[in-house]
Amino acid sequence: MPWEDVKAVFRPETVHMGVMIVDAEKCTKCGLCIQNCPFKAWETGPDDIPRQKVEYECFSCFNCMVCCPVDAVSIVDTYHVDAGVFRTEPYPLPVRMPLEPLSAQGNPDRWTPVERTIFERRSVRNFRDRPVPETLIRRVIEAGRFAPSAGNCQPWKFIVITNRDMINEMDEAIYRVLNMQYSTYIDDESVKNLARGYEANPNPGGYDPRIILGGIGSVAKRNLPPLLNAPVVILIAGDSRAISGPQLNIGICGQNMNLAATSLGLGACWVGFSAILNMARPIMEKLSLESPWRIINAVIIGYPKFKQSGVVPREYRPVTWLRSGSDTVEIEE
Repeated sequence: MPWEDVKAVFRPETVHMGVMIVDAEKCTKCGLCIQNCPFKAWETGPDDIPRQKVEYECFSCFNCMVCCPVDAVSIVDTYHVDAGVFRTEPYPLPVRMPLEPLSAQGNPDRWTPVERTIFERRSVRNFRDRPVPETLIRRVIEAGRFAPSAGNCQPWKFIVITNRDMINEMDEAIYRVLNMQYSTYIDDESVKNLARGYEANPNPGGYDPRIILGGIGSVAKRNLPPLLNAPVVILIAGDSRAISGPQLNIGICGQNMNLAATSLGLGACWVGFSAILNMARPIMEKLSLESPWRIINAVIIGYPKFKQSGVVPREYRPVTWLRSGSDTVEIEE
């Protein structure tokens, strides 16, 4: 495939990273916004007030905002792309807090405990050096085991790892692959080798600037350990024979696990990079994983090092309605 045909995938233009600012009058200089940024987009300015770096990646997760104890961090602009393969629609999408709850009769209401857990759950990437009791790990797994699955095929298997040496070994195996991919991507000549393989597996999402520059780049620069120094890694293996494939089923399973962990006072985070371990034969042998089983994803859990939960705004796309008794399609304003 000619380079010019795929250049827009590997060298996208008009990419605007998110912009956040700190109110110097409110800021207590605690540094939690710096710690809680997964891509290390923040630094300490000469006045000890956090500021975004000159060169940085920000995909508008608002983790810096949610951990601030004095609400000193605010949004100036969200991540968006004006044109090309990764164009966002519109650009940027408006972000909104959850709509106020209404009862079945349309009256003001309160969120249920389940709803509140859903809205306040955040991906936790900073953990205390404290073991998680196996009794709680088991409860998180049980929440996953009882998730719905296509045809009730239940195509999952859980592998729990609390051994620090093994976690470090997995970290290094993931790092080696991602570092090689990132080094190839950022080199203007080497990147064309990636482009040649793109024709066989056209997967633009794998080269979205948020993942290739942000996630993979942060791991390659050693700013972000793949498994985030978590005390517990739960690998979720999927059966490749699963009805509708294992990915969707395990996504539902893992979300149950995330919510259960949050309800137990733990923090949790998805780690999709864990699927790279399928390429590490020595690790797969240690885990006793063979075909048709493959690692699909991982959920890491532990006790949050500081407050990382809370409600933040999310992109809002208008909902399309086709209501009972009407042939008219309505799109919300």
